[in-house]
Amino acid sequence: MSNLICKGCGETMDTTGIPPFTTCECSDCGTELIIPFELDYLLLESFYDKESALDFYTGFDKSSNSPVNIYLLDNEEKNIKELKEIAEEEGNILSSFKHPNISPLFNYATIKGNFCATSPLIDGFTFEDYNPEEQGILDVNKLIDVFQAALLGLAVAHHKEIIHHNICLKNIHIDIQGNVRIRNFFSSRFTYNYDSLKNKETEEIHVDKSISPYFISPEKAESGLEDKRGDIFSFGVVMYFMFTGKYPFQGSNQLETVYSRVMKIKRKNDDYLKKKTIPDSIEYVPPRPLIKLRPEIPENISKLVMRMLAYLPVRRPSFSEVLSEFNLFKADKEKKASFVTAQKSMVETKTRAIPKMKPLSGKPKMQKKTKKKWSF
Repeated sequence: MSNLICKGCGETMDTTGIPPFTTCECSDCGTELIIPFELDYLLLESFYDKESALDFYTGFDKSSNSPVNIYLLDNEEKNIKELKEIAEEEGNILSSFKHPNISPLFNYATIKGNFCATSPLIDGFTFEDYNPEEQGILDVNKLIDVFQAALLGLAVAHHKEIIHHNICLKNIHIDIQGNVRIRNFFSSRFTYNYDSLKNKETEEIHVDKSISPYFISPEKAESGLEDKRGDIFSFGVVMYFMFTGKYPFQGSNQLETVYSRVMKIKRKNDDYLKKKTIPDSIEYVPPRPLIKLRPEIPENISKLVMRMLAYLPVRRPSFSEVLSEFNLFKADKEKKASFVTAQKSMVETKTRAIPKMKPLSGKPKMQKKTKKKWSF
């Protein structure tokens, strides 16, 4: 016998014989419920995405009594043994990494032969929910505050040699209290390692389809490999888009978009690219500076983002450098604001009249006027 507690009224429902993920209603209060798939202490309630060999579910962790995102490794994968080793290694690295601006990995385990990991299910929204055509251009100063928080988390992650590998709009989250977090470190790092394993087997460049073509670094597009400077490029694309409402690199299809940031590709000798419907050459066009698209963007911020989008990784600043520039900009802005407030206060304050003081005794002695002698 299987039971399910209604989230609406708290009544216990008998779900015996009902297949997992079936949607039903509570007979007492009418609350819509999804029959979960039980995996020991985890209740998988709803499938919502797939990346490489990971299936994503929303669910509930009975051990911590909290709603969670659940990453479940597909046991049907050919190299399941190697993939489990990769997943366990990433789980070990990330479960001990805690930072206020990073969405944490709660737990990871192998349950009944299934590898699964969990992260918190948080309310709020991601940058992917932003539509510039509907919502217009966002306030520059508010964006700088958000980026400053995200940069702090990423700078700490890179200091610990933890690379994300898929910085994009959907992986930057803001909850209803305004807290900014970079999420999906586990799935992004696993997918990168999964692609690397595929590349070794097939001797071809393989990039998972779930990776957004707008944010991929040039070196990853060319070779499938990148270091921490790939994250810097991707975050530069995020800032470019959020500031201007436009992507720095675009094409008529996904493949053209990916290779629009690459200067030289040997297409004629590449069997993989021969199969794709793309022209023989895609001209590399550097993105326009942000300040040209939106003049109110501070010039130093515009130059900083353009440095992050440099074609060569060695020319990109580190996240610590980017964060320092943002901190200096904010400090200078606050200093100027305080000075203006002080000036305004001085102008608005009424000046007091100073009475003319009389000499304490008698008339003051007049000094004799003497002629000044000029000398050179």
